[in-house]
Amino acid sequence: MSRFAVIKGKHYRIFFDEELKSLRRFLRRGNYSSVIILTDSNTERLCLPKLVELCKLKNYHSLSIQAGEENKTLSTAEKLWEQLLPLADRKSVLINLGGGMITDIGGFAASVFKRGIDFIHVPTTLLSMVDASIGGKTAIDFANHKNQLGTFAQPKAVFISTAWLNTLPKEQLLSAQAEMAKQALLGGLNEWQQFVLNIDKVEFIEEQISEAVKFKLKITDKDLYEVGQRKQLNFGHTIGHALESFCLLKEKPIPHGIAIAGGMICELYLSVKIFKPTENIFSEQIEFLKNNFPKVDFKEKDVDDVLSFISSDKKNIKGIIKPVLLKRMGKPYWEKEVTIDLIRECLNYYNQL
Repeated sequence: MSRFAVIKGKHYRIFFDEELKSLRRFLRRGNYSSVIILTDSNTERLCLPKLVELCKLKNYHSLSIQAGEENKTLSTAEKLWEQLLPLADRKSVLINLGGGMITDIGGFAASVFKRGIDFIHVPTTLLSMVDASIGGKTAIDFANHKNQLGTFAQPKAVFISTAWLNTLPKEQLLSAQAEMAKQALLGGLNEWQQFVLNIDKVEFIEEQISEAVKFKLKITDKDLYEVGQRKQLNFGHTIGHALESFCLLKEKPIPHGIAIAGGMICELYLSVKIFKPTENIFSEQIEFLKNNFPKVDFKEKDVDDVLSFISSDKKNIKGIIKPVLLKRMGKPYWEKEVTIDLIRECLNYYNQL
């Protein structure tokens, strides 16, 4: 990919721009009454000065919250709204500079403040570039449950610069690779093979980000409110979010992608049990996920706690659990009810790996 490229979605554009010149032009043309930049305690230190320099910002306000998923809460959102009151009106713009936690809570805060103000995502982690900043979902966690409060709200634009990735620890890059593995499994055998082949090749990172963005945008543009095919993007998330919520409950938060990798192993196991393919399908994929992503730590006595989070998942209707399953590579299915007993079995399987 060139140093500058644009992907046009139905609702907004995604700019690939290493020097963020397009963001500078966007803000100038927007003629906003005020510009507010939201960061966490990491991006405030590592990314905010560079953003201000590249965009030649002189008149702006910055707000910062403590880093970590455990801070993506209603109380944090309330503090943001209190801080926004004297700074923003309906012609203001909020720039969310950070990873998925910042784009989630920043988008949520902006989408309801004064019934909605403009917001822009500048994702600084690989995971937020390929997933969280794309698709128009906002969310905060509530009562230790992942993403229980949120809105469907579109950013005005997304600005991606891979230069931010130089600030990331290896754990965060690994977390993103789990979401990319998910998209590869949904894409089909060829996409999976290409992902496995190129996972550790730094020179392919921009191409991988671009392809991941196109894949997700193609689905979300057709099904913005998740009534049909967008549901496939929840593959690994019914159980993965439960694992993530369990770790938050135990005050031992884990990266989102690590939880999703565990969720995918469980949901591949369920796929085999339910669709009963004749060949030993998904063994290679399960082995890859097991070998490349850390296992989520929980004990046999904790299974009931994990199950309680699965039962209260926001995607469930009338208590019926329908995780996304794969009939085969590239063929997701999300209309099959799965019993608690079978989910318990898959959790015990995962726990014993």
